[in-house]
Amino acid sequence: MEKQYSDDTFLARWISGELTPEELSEFKKSKDYKSFERINKGAQNLSVPAYNKNNAFSKLQEDINKKTKTVKLIPNWAYTAAAILVVALSLLFFLNNKSTHFKTGVGEQLVVTLPDNSKVNLNANSSIKFKEKDWSENRELKFSGEAFFDVEKGSSFRVKSGEGIVEVLGTEFNVISKNNFFEIKCYEGKVKVLNSGNNDLAILTLGKAFRVHNKENKNWTFIEKTPTWIQGESSFKDMPLKQVIKALEDQYEIKFDISLINLNRRFTGSFTHKNLKLALQTVFTPMNINYTTSKNNTIILKDKK
Repeated sequence: MEKQYSDDTFLARWISGELTPEELSEFKKSKDYKSFERINKGAQNLSVPAYNKNNAFSKLQEDINKKTKTVKLIPNWAYTAAAILVVALSLLFFLNNKSTHFKTGVGEQLVVTLPDNSKVNLNANSSIKFKEKDWSENRELKFSGEAFFDVEKGSSFRVKSGEGIVEVLGTEFNVISKNNFFEIKCYEGKVKVLNSGNNDLAILTLGKAFRVHNKENKNWTFIEKTPTWIQGESSFKDMPLKQVIKALEDQYEIKFDISLINLNRRFTGSFTHKNLKLALQTVFTPMNINYTTSKNNTIILKDKK
């Protein structure tokens, strides 16, 4: 809020009409005033005990005659109403700052339309979070997993993840951000790639890709018009084997035991999202990796001798 009212009696005195003209004038000029006024009108509809000035005066005289040290001039109901205002304003603040959150599960895809009509196609086990109320001033969202973004032109658009940041104006791009792995492919327009410390890493244009893995950067080009995973097939070029296995786990309800294989290898190829047996064959057969299923349905991977 623009100003914090540290005086505990301020709201109560305002409700009771006991502010000085100077205090009231300054209060009305504040950005907070309209919010307080709106909630106060609602509070006026609450049922509160009637305040009898004569009875209050008589009680005051009795207190004086008893030499009471502290005299309460503001009725208790005014403090109650002020407390209601504080609670209501806290709720209003919470609702105004609430984030919108979308998440996919194993093998799921979800298309999300953002407030500016930009679209985000989430791949399996991915999520985005953004504040819809502030979107027109701050087109920024938090992201994890894999997604394809089709961004409407406008103010700067930022995708923030634990692995890095992508900043654009209007473009199409694909992002993967998972466990120390960060990959961006630009399908249209121009993309700026930054690390989590806001330092520039790369500028990408149509058909350019960039990857950070284990603190190593890699650039390459591609020719496909859209990500193949949208059509039900994940494709990879020189991809760390660990990331390919993670992609299989994201698309199928399975877990892998990777303790018996060499993960320091790269995979170029693809696998289908519609047939687990075929997907396992197309990934592990050319890699000379045997796979068997244990009793707990974990797939054990083992390098061939």
